[in-house]
Amino acid sequence: MDEKIDFIVTYLDSEDTDWIKAKAENDGSDVVEALNSAARYRNLDNFQYWFRSVERYAPWVNKIHLVTWGHLPEWLNTAHPKLNIINHEDYIPEKYLPTFNSNVIELNYDRIDNLAEQFVNFNDDMFLNADTKPSDFFVNGLPKLQMMYMPIQAVEKFSTVLFNNMLVLNSLEDSTKIFNKGMYSLKNGLFATATNLYLTPLLKYFNKFMGFYPDHLPNALLKSSMSELKESAPSFFDETSNNKFRTINDINIWLCQDYLRATGKFSPRNSFKFGQVLEIKDNQNYSSLLSSKYKIVCVNDGSEGVKNFDLEKERILETLEKKFPVKSKFEK
Repeated sequence: MDEKIDFIVTYLDSEDTDWIKAKAENDGSDVVEALNSAARYRNLDNFQYWFRSVERYAPWVNKIHLVTWGHLPEWLNTAHPKLNIINHEDYIPEKYLPTFNSNVIELNYDRIDNLAEQFVNFNDDMFLNADTKPSDFFVNGLPKLQMMYMPIQAVEKFSTVLFNNMLVLNSLEDSTKIFNKGMYSLKNGLFATATNLYLTPLLKYFNKFMGFYPDHLPNALLKSSMSELKESAPSFFDETSNNKFRTINDINIWLCQDYLRATGKFSPRNSFKFGQVLEIKDNQNYSSLLSSKYKIVCVNDGSEGVKNFDLEKERILETLEKKFPVKSKFEK
């Protein structure tokens, strides 16, 4: 019998006056604006389409754990048998609260009661776009991940989290396990496999990890491996969890995927064919993404350069409504 697979997704209502007040009370002059901009918090009002996509394309999911600061959308059917509402204080230690740092929220997921060993972490801007099977995320108990070595590119302040993640991996006692059979699999895609082979001499010389290609798609993870990693490097997790806002010293949940890659505890897949990310931009063609054959699509709100955000938001909602016009049972 297949193991149960849970989904985790976060929800934030950035217009909640109580949340705004709490955030302002904890906001300080040392907060890095580039990592904590309005785009990191604002709500696109499209969360109902996430549930519609799951009901339509992943009816096999065991439980959906919805993590929230305390607010919920009015339309949500909280009595749905597959839905588990979790507030931050239900699983994050009190010493780390309140938090407005998504890294803290995600890095403590292994503390959630009744979370399945196999789970997939979604952001609310990641939508299922075609029929999926459990084997799209896990095979023989192992998360499906693309293995592709990549030097860390310092192009923005967010790049620091990639450096910090590698710092953790290279601090571990078994950090010299540079090679595993997964890196040679053509299931990663020809380009990824060729890149791994090309970088092998450099990796062998330094005998340290240099970075992995990060795909901004749902994270297939193992609860036990996440806890194992935290036990091996507790100070890194504690330091990030103490940061109420994102900082340049943070690690993030991508580290947990990288740990699986580093230890060979994954099943290779070509993420380039599995999912696609589209940035919100002026006059962006959102319908092309949602009409594609990708099983996962991400409409990422990470840019402050959009001239007319309200217009783009309206266009996104129109596209999602066209794709998912029927209410799900997760809605009242």
